[in-house]
Amino acid sequence: MSIATIGDQFVHYEVLGRGQPVVLIHGWLGSWRYWWPSMQALSKRHRTFAFDLWGFGDSSKNKEEYSLDAYVDMLDGFLDKLGINAPIHLIGHSLGAAVALRYTTKFPDKVDRVAAISLPVEGTAIHERLLTWDSNAVFSRVVGANHPEVDSELRKTDDIAMNDLARELSRQEFIHDIINCQRPLMLVFGGQDPLIKQPTENLPDPSQDLTYIALDNCQHFPMLEDGVRFNRLLMEFTHANGDLQAISPKDHWQRRNR
Repeated sequence: MSIATIGDQFVHYEVLGRGQPVVLIHGWLGSWRYWWPSMQALSKRHRTFAFDLWGFGDSSKNKEEYSLDAYVDMLDGFLDKLGINAPIHLIGHSLGAAVALRYTTKFPDKVDRVAAISLPVEGTAIHERLLTWDSNAVFSRVVGANHPEVDSELRKTDDIAMNDLARELSRQEFIHDIINCQRPLMLVFGGQDPLIKQPTENLPDPSQDLTYIALDNCQHFPMLEDGVRFNRLLMEFTHANGDLQAISPKDHWQRRNR
C-alpha cells in the first residue's frame, strides 16, 4: 500500500509497470482494486497508477472534499505530488469517467487522451438508487453481480460520498465536455449496464478523435466481465495512431437524432 498526502488529506494509490503514464480512476462502487487486471495488462507498456478517491477505499474520509471539482483538484494534486510527467492517458469509470473528462476539459495540455467508461452523459442516466441507498444495497440489489474485487471494498465506502456525487452529477450534463474535448476521446458503455443508461441521442458525430463503443454483453464492470476484450481495447486506444474509428471492437452504438 502506498500513501500520498495532498493538503491534509491522505490518498491511497498503487502503481505498476514502466512507460508513458496511465492513470485509472474508479467509480461509485468499490475502489482502485477492480482496476488491477487492467493495470497488469497495461503495465507491459505503461507505468500505471490507480488511486482511491476521497471517501472510497483507503483514502481520507472528509465530506468537505466530496464534489466533482474537489476530485478534479485531487487528481491534479496527485499527479503533481508523485511527479507524474504529462501528457498522461486518463481512464475513468462512471464517477471516475466524469472526473477524467472534466480534468481533460480543464487541463488539456496535461492529457494525451482520455477513455470514459460508463460516463453519465446526462444526469437522468444515473440510477436513482445511487442518490439515496448505501453502497452494499446498490451493489447487491441493483448491480447484482459477483465481483469479489468490488464487494471486498464496499465496506470502506463512505456512503455520503457516493450519494453526494450521484446527486451532484444527476444535475449535470457532459455533452459540452464531449463536444469541446481537445484530446482524443473514447466512450465505452456496457450494453446491459443497470446503473448508467447508455446514451443514444444528442451526441456529436464520431470522428477521428471521438469514438463510441458498446460492449453489448457487459453490465457495469466491463473490466471484470469481459477483461480480455476490454484490456485489449484499452491497449489499442493508448497506442492508436490517427483515426480512432479503427479501434476494435467495431460494434459502435447508433446515435439517434430527435
